[in-house]
Amino acid sequence: MDQSTYNKLLQQPAVSALGAGFIRDEVLPAILGSDQLTILYWIGRQMARQNPLSEEQAITTLFAQLNFGRLVQTHGGRKQQRFELNGPAVSHRLAAYPEASFDFEAGFLAQEIEIITGAATEGTVDEIHKDHVTFIIQSDPKNIVGEVAARVPSLKINSEDTTNAQQSK
Repeated sequence: MDQSTYNKLLQQPAVSALGAGFIRDEVLPAILGSDQLTILYWIGRQMARQNPLSEEQAITTLFAQLNFGRLVQTHGGRKQQRFELNGPAVSHRLAAYPEASFDFEAGFLAQEIEIITGAATEGTVDEIHKDHVTFIIQSDPKNIVGEVAARVPSLKINSEDTTNAQQSK
């Protein structure tokens, strides 16, 4: 999405999660079948390439704005990072769909970190609990790929509206 579209969508009133949940956890699995996890991971990476961010804080803000949940880094390092995705969006989704996939989020997160650092990066869903999901993000700082975020036009994330978006849900 371009900056103008992002700004317009951010200003729209909050809507029910029913439609997004139905598409995400009913329609997509029916269409994608047994390849669902792999395809969602690579779609997540593609969406991150189309919506590059310039800093890791913007990733957590965008996750909240997209109603993916609250993303928290629980371990940081050059080669491996761990993240937890939690909050009402995650716990409600898992209550409704205990077998929900979070591979889209893993791919999106891995690609955004790759864009920001320039290092080849992969992500995996580590564990899914009833109220949170953990991701492991592996980077190879010796394998520099693509453009680093400083040289790529990035989406400017408005962090001021995150609380309003979450409160109105």
